[in-house]
Amino acid sequence: MNLEAALYWNSANAAHVDRLIVREGAAQADGRWAAAARALGEGQAQVVLDAAPWCQPAGLPDLTLPRGAFRLPAAPLAGRFYPRLAIEGAGQGARDLRPVRITAVEDMHLSLNPNHPLADAAARLTLRATAAEPAPAARLADLFDGPGLQAPPEDWHAAYGDPAGLGREDEAPDATFYAQPRLIQHLDAACRAEIRALYGRLLTPGARVLDCMASFDSHLPPAAKDCFVAGLGMNAAELEANPLLHERVVKDLNQRSGLPWGPAQFDLAVCTASVEYLQQPLLVLRDLRRVLRPGGCCVLTFSDRWFPSKAIRLWSQLHPFERLGWALGLLREAGFTALHSETLRGLARPADDKYIDQRAHADPLFAAWGTA
Repeated sequence: MNLEAALYWNSANAAHVDRLIVREGAAQADGRWAAAARALGEGQAQVVLDAAPWCQPAGLPDLTLPRGAFRLPAAPLAGRFYPRLAIEGAGQGARDLRPVRITAVEDMHLSLNPNHPLADAAARLTLRATAAEPAPAARLADLFDGPGLQAPPEDWHAAYGDPAGLGREDEAPDATFYAQPRLIQHLDAACRAEIRALYGRLLTPGARVLDCMASFDSHLPPAAKDCFVAGLGMNAAELEANPLLHERVVKDLNQRSGLPWGPAQFDLAVCTASVEYLQQPLLVLRDLRRVLRPGGCCVLTFSDRWFPSKAIRLWSQLHPFERLGWALGLLREAGFTALHSETLRGLARPADDKYIDQRAHADPLFAAWGTA
């Protein structure tokens, strides 16, 4: 029996689900998990546990440390998470990677919250049997490593909005970089299947769909064959190779952020493994909301693989779960409501994947969406 462990929790602005796939043996690390696995083995469909015992530390007061305790070369930012080892006096040894959120930055001092990111979230932990194949060596404790960091800070602009962070290593025109078609997949098949399943949950019959920053695969489920799908991307050959597209637009959104459609044209907008390349992401998200009908959905998905030279610098500076918080903040600032995030880790990488010798686990899935 394989297990899916999931955390359900809410932040001030969004509902969150974080999932991890593990082998049954991973439950033996804790007696409560082991008891839950036995109940599942006896036929119980799902076991629900309070996640608080594993969201530690909790209940600790804020720490005040000298500003000079911050060891990274960049300036500390209020609202951002940093590994404890980056702040002298905040960790337990030189290898302490547990995250801590800086809550205030003053001339001489830093204030930080030393508690687990989910300490105050009243998270609910569920365990159920799954047919999904887990990667080897995944631990149930890994479920609590990252979730919580995607809760957007109160002052999103102060934490993430510095325009300098949206520069890139390669500032040459994108048209040059994308001139040659890349008719290859950038995510493994397991991650792509989960993206299709997510889009399928958000897709309504006969919907009008906009694939923003599209390529030869829109990652939509088979049901999309009955939908109208428009694709906007950088390479005409890639768009022409996409069999789902009814309309194709070649445009560089980093040169001109406006979308070539009138208001309220679409029911669903998807952006797959691409938001990290936008230098004016907020302008693009606001225009996506404009072209969506009231109640329409915009969903951003990504993983932990990208072109480093073309992604914004901020992307590489953030913890993977913090990137999800940045994306949620973008949606909120753009006017979307009913915000959600979902993550999935721990799946086995397909045996025929070309990177199987480099990583046994599938590419993790991070998704954020909201309603226009």
